[in-house]
Amino acid sequence: MAAGLALFIERPFDQITLAAVAARADVGLQTVIRRMGTKDGLIRAVSAWLFPTISADRSMPARIDPSEFTESMAQNYERWGEVIRRALHQQDAFPAFAEAVEAGRRAHRAMIEAGFAAHLDVLDPDSRSDCLGRLAAVCSLELWLLLRNDQGLSIAAPRAAVADLISACLR
Repeated sequence: MAAGLALFIERPFDQITLAAVAARADVGLQTVIRRMGTKDGLIRAVSAWLFPTISADRSMPARIDPSEFTESMAQNYERWGEVIRRALHQQDAFPAFAEAVEAGRRAHRAMIEAGFAAHLDVLDPDSRSDCLGRLAAVCSLELWLLLRNDQGLSIAAPRAAVADLISACLR
């Protein structure tokens, strides 16, 4: 699993072979084939192995303010952002990535619902849905990467920007 993840971080998935995973893991190719089956099997296995760790990093208290939320989000995105970005960019080419991305979206939305339940639960259904959608967008990896990588901002700057946007959504 670690070998597959390391290769995935280093290069696009279409450039990764099961033989390369075997070599990185210092096992035989047949071992990888027996355990993973196919490249999609590799994606599914690595995703299943990694998902609990990413989810644990996302855990938040039942009530949270925007600054606390963005602190946790920053830690998660700094640690896992590149892995998630690669999966997002390859979801159309590999069905197993699409599955992993969809599971991540559900977890992201659930984290936001739990973290901001006190704000969301007092809203009528349409307003709640609208606010939840806005929060999901402003807390997205894509926005984080735009601010961090494309704009070259320090960790503190996107944290403050996203906290401001969360506060605006909650007003």
